Amino acid sequence: MKEPLLWFVLIGALLFAADQLRAPDTIVVNDVVKTQIATLWETQMGAKPSADELDSLVRDWVREEVFYREALRLGLDREDTIIRRRLVQKLGFLAREVDEESITAEDVQTYYQENIADYTLQVRYSLSQVYFKNTDQYDSLMQRLAEGDNWKELGDSSMLPRSLVQKSEREVTSTLGGEFTAQLSELIKGQWVGPVSSTFGLHIVRLDELIPETRRPLAYIENQVIADLLHQRREQSLDDYHAELLDQYEVVYE
Repeated sequence: MKEPLLWFVLIGALLFAADQLRAPDTIVVNDVVKTQIATLWETQMGAKPSADELDSLVRDWVREEVFYREALRLGLDREDTIIRRRLVQKLGFLAREVDEESITAEDVQTYYQENIADYTLQVRYSLSQVYFKNTDQYDSLMQRLAEGDNWKELGDSSMLPRSLVQKSEREVTSTLGGEFTAQLSELIKGQWVGPVSSTFGLHIVRLDELIPETRRPLAYIENQVIADLLHQRREQSLDDYHAELLDQYEVVYE
């Protein structure tokens, strides 16, 4: 009785026997389960399953359920990053639930006014540009522009667009670079101005239109505002739920 190896063997045998004799779990396949399986199939395939297809789907479901329960029994869900993140994500979806019908017209109007900057179009530019590589081309190009030559045929060829229509400073920068955008204030509407430098080379630029900052009316973007308001409330609901749960835990940093 004092032999550790004997005790190890006996305990292992008892655990094995207990595992073999444990009562089987019950897997219930009722009409509710069958309806759920059939509905999922119809959603994916666009047609209801036949009787034979449904029988096959039910067998597959039972097989999946058996493996799922056995995986849980073996603790395979623990210390698994993918499962952990999926559970956190699913709980997050539940915590974000918001009653959309509770949002009133006054709520939408208030949110719109408080976040008016998000619904304001920034200053936009419409530009035409002639690209060239060497500074000694400048005088000749300006002369030809003054004489009314077709500006679209002047300068050096490049992949740059010859026209930009109603673009914000950010969009101009993404196309022609920050160095070019920094000189936008020097442009004169309706006149060719140059040379304007960019990371690509040199340009002669005409400001065709300058559209000032514009607030988009709520009536035209109401659906977007409602969607943004719902998003804000869902995120707030999640933050509140997290704060409530956090009170139930003691977090120790070591």
